[in-house]
Amino acid sequence: MLKSVRFWVLWVAVLVVGGWYLAGDPSGGLQVTEQLRTLVGVLVAAPLVYALRRAFAEAVRGKDLADQIRSGNVAAGLAYLGLCLLTGLLFLAVAPRAFAAPMPPGAVTHLPTLQAEIAARWPGMGMPSMLGALVEQESGWRERATLKTSREEGVGLGQFTRAYTADGRLRFDALAEVSRLDPSLAAWTWANRYDPRLQLRAVVVKVRTCHARLSRLVRDDYNALAMCDAAYNGGEGGVMAERRLCAQVAGCDPGRWFGHVEHHSTKSRAKWQGYGLSAFDINRTHVRNVMVVRRAKYVPVMGA
Repeated sequence: MLKSVRFWVLWVAVLVVGGWYLAGDPSGGLQVTEQLRTLVGVLVAAPLVYALRRAFAEAVRGKDLADQIRSGNVAAGLAYLGLCLLTGLLFLAVAPRAFAAPMPPGAVTHLPTLQAEIAARWPGMGMPSMLGALVEQESGWRERATLKTSREEGVGLGQFTRAYTADGRLRFDALAEVSRLDPSLAAWTWANRYDPRLQLRAVVVKVRTCHARLSRLVRDDYNALAMCDAAYNGGEGGVMAERRLCAQVAGCDPGRWFGHVEHHSTKSRAKWQGYGLSAFDINRTHVRNVMVVRRAKYVPVMGA
């Protein structure tokens, strides 16, 4: 009886650990770093792997696994599956750095410039890796990357955009807007839009400006920067509106992005023609790619 109870306790533990590790809030309730998250994963998964191996050995009792399963020994089959799952989770806990996608070639060329601009324009930034991931998400580190449609044009490493209404009037000009945020960008115009140093300076200045506002409202850098990434892609006013929507919902924390503010938006959920995704999906994918998918590869080079 005791062995059976222990087995089912272990199996529930497998489901809890697996769900936490594979589908948990990337920011974490405790705002843990990737390194701490990895350490916790190893410390939790390793003893469970060992315990499940013992449970598996007791369930099989030295007999062939296939024979045990055919004879209806469900415990043996579940213990084996649990062992496989936790062994895989233990591998995933230590393998991401070894198998992380490499940085694009342009990053090798332009990362020193980005780091110099951070040092000059935002020396106290706590998570510079976010800016490296943002540039990769926007342009793949191609200084002449261009997005051009009949009503919109985005250029450069940070994909600063200008857009027009149907009758040809200028709707907004992100390059002109960011050039007014810092005197060092005053000379940046559409005429010299492909200057890589000014492009990266503009990325730093734009995110810095957003962070200065949100850091007064949000508890920590991770969530403030996640929201600033959403603002970079979809507008700061939209993020502020989304925070207000979140605050009106029971259990939703307007100070946290993942699992909270990210689920509340006035953005359209209808697919845009030519994009295959809605404005909502594009914005949310942008934040997840920057903060979760791409950022880790820049941590060893840029820190945090």
